[in-house]
Amino acid sequence: MRMVVAFLAVMALAGQAPARRSAPSDAPPPPDQPEPDAPAPPNVDPGEDVAPGIKERPAGTPAGPGRKGATAPPPPPRRGRGSDRTPETPGGDTRARRQQQAWRESHPGDVYRYLDDPAHRLVFATCLDETSHADMASTLARQADQQAATLFGGMPEAEVFIAIATPADIRRTFDNDPRTAGMYEHPLRRIITGDIGTVLRHEFTHAMHFGHMERTGQPHAMWVQEGLAALYERYELSESGEIVFLPTARHNDVRRLVAQRSGPVIAPMMAMKPSQFMAASDDLYPVARSFFEFLADQGKLRRWYRAYVDGFADDRTGQSAAEATLGKPVAEVERDWRAWVKARPAVDVKVGKGDRVVGVTVTDATDGVRVTAIVRGSAAHRAGLRVGDVIVSVAGTEVRSSREWTEASASLRVPEAPIVVRRGDERIEFTLRWEGQASAPTRPAVHASRLPAGIDRPGFRAGSLDRASRTTESRASCT
Repeated sequence: MRMVVAFLAVMALAGQAPARRSAPSDAPPPPDQPEPDAPAPPNVDPGEDVAPGIKERPAGTPAGPGRKGATAPPPPPRRGRGSDRTPETPGGDTRARRQQQAWRESHPGDVYRYLDDPAHRLVFATCLDETSHADMASTLARQADQQAATLFGGMPEAEVFIAIATPADIRRTFDNDPRTAGMYEHPLRRIITGDIGTVLRHEFTHAMHFGHMERTGQPHAMWVQEGLAALYERYELSESGEIVFLPTARHNDVRRLVAQRSGPVIAPMMAMKPSQFMAASDDLYPVARSFFEFLADQGKLRRWYRAYVDGFADDRTGQSAAEATLGKPVAEVERDWRAWVKARPAVDVKVGKGDRVVGVTVTDATDGVRVTAIVRGSAAHRAGLRVGDVIVSVAGTEVRSSREWTEASASLRVPEAPIVVRRGDERIEFTLRWEGQASAPTRPAVHASRLPAGIDRPGFRAGSLDRASRTTESRASCT
């Protein structure tokens, strides 16, 4: 839980007043000039941090509870010819391109490749191999299309820079803070992360949402920002664009909270100021995600968001939108949500009696989990996995972090399952087998097939949909 709380700390207290439409929302205020006072929004106390992020942060303002002073002014545009020139982007905002160029200059060599997705206004610095980058870029493109069509009405007007960084660069960027695996910094239009799964999907939702808040001039409530981003941490997205949000370990936290607290949770959360929400984030991130999952399960998430945007001038909390969407007072809405939470089983996140034991110890890698030890005679040993392999999927479920590995491996019940690893630049599929394991020889028996570049196995979940176009640029490494 604590790791996710820190992901977006840089935006938590990012502004003091809503953006005004009289000036371009993504143009920073002139340096050393104070911004004129803005009228206090309705139904919010003056002086409260009501606009977390859509207004540029004044110089010297803390970046939030996780990363103090993290945001520096964007680097100045480069002058010159050819590749040294900063390209023009929609709306003339070159901050993302300048971030990409600054990253290139501060990371010489061939560790990073610099790629673009013009259709989705994304620019990358990526340490991933071709296949992992294609997985990641495809995930973001599909997620962007779905969110643009159902919630946010389009891509952000300005490009977004996304750095998929090596573990060493992540440690340097986040001052060796183990709780922080990624962050979106809106003033720079920049995402930096070392996790292309849960964290990147969360952060990218923020970039999409902030783009919509800028276009509408609406600083949405903190619970809305964090709840929507947490909702997109895990999902299944069909080829036709239909999405199903999948429960995560956050659901277990909500089940415990509902069992322990009989008093209202939803209405107080909606009424909280941003600083209050962040102070109770361990409890409230799961609640916000759960409430949106509850709406989505009834097919009413899009309707709620539209009601919230349309009625924002009258109610910024989201309570009126919930009551209008569900046709009930908020107390009855909470009652229904609590019943829904209790009816859903807990998410299995532990390997217990009767579970299949893969037999590996892992640590996070940028595109999966790296095997650091293998139990002799285990299913992994028998299949032919090696220390140093990076597991990217098991039983058709994509794995991009230790948390995702725990959730995927704890649910194994079948007698055998495919597992895909990256070994160097190769993708290899092995078969884990458990039947007859006790009497099997300890010498590894390899069941491997090389996956041609660009081919997926059926059933992969979020992040392994259509492949993006390949690149011939120099090979990168996230090790």
